[in-house]
Amino acid sequence: MAGRRRLPPLLLALLLACKPYSPCDEEAACVSPSTSSGEATVSGESSSGESSSGDGSSSSGSTAVDSGSDAGTNGQTDSTDSTGTTSTGAPAVCGDGDVDPGEECDDGNTDDADACPPTCLRDRWVFVTAATHKPDFGGAEGADSLCRQYALQSGRADDTWKSFKAWVSDSTTDIRDRLTPGVLARYVRTDGVVVARGVDQFFSGTLEASISVDEFGAPQEGGVITGTRPDGTAVPGSLHCDDWTFVGDQLSLHYGVITATDEAWTMPSDMDFNPTACGASWRLYCIEGA
Repeated sequence: MAGRRRLPPLLLALLLACKPYSPCDEEAACVSPSTSSGEATVSGESSSGESSSGDGSSSSGSTAVDSGSDAGTNGQTDSTDSTGTTSTGAPAVCGDGDVDPGEECDDGNTDDADACPPTCLRDRWVFVTAATHKPDFGGAEGADSLCRQYALQSGRADDTWKSFKAWVSDSTTDIRDRLTPGVLARYVRTDGVVVARGVDQFFSGTLEASISVDEFGAPQEGGVITGTRPDGTAVPGSLHCDDWTFVGDQLSLHYGVITATDEAWTMPSDMDFNPTACGASWRLYCIEGA
């Protein structure tokens, strides 16, 4: 083209041979410009050390650290799980003031004389009825119904009146099978005196104190319908006043002595007086069932 100067061949050859220097020419890692996080990334390699997808996007070049992901190392907090053990491994302790799983109360001490004993299980009520009954109260369930009625009327049992059982066995059922098994709580009279330490003591033949106080806290004495041996089983061979539906001299019943703490509390061994006819009126023992 007219007017354009052509470069001398030698000068043109020198210019083509001298290209700008790049670090990649010496097989060094090619460094891309800083990302938005202000840190450089290595091309062809993600921040996690894995190969990138090759779609042109780059990682941030830094690994994010979750400040809460390792709380067990620097920021561990104590908590209590469903077994009553804290996350630090410390077991729940009765008497620490906290009602932990498995506890029904915790007043911050281990005093055996207050309302929350060292077991941290609330006390259960037991009483002898103020009223007397003929032995035709409608079976063991009828006796239970009477106990619940009296517990409710006493105003002492709150909602637990629904669980009361009469200490009565019949020809098909032992009272030891009708009470809630495995209860370790204390059973106390309405005047606060401990009668048994756990439900199993009722089946041992010996009580801590007699069940001689009624639902209102008044002392009682005399006899009580039981039909039950000291181990909590029904007296074998007894008709139990036709399973507590009969009144008359033709049948008999076994009874206990209200003021006793040995096996006579449920059945005296004197066969001259026990059993006796189904004609008289008797009291009932009532025990909170749960």
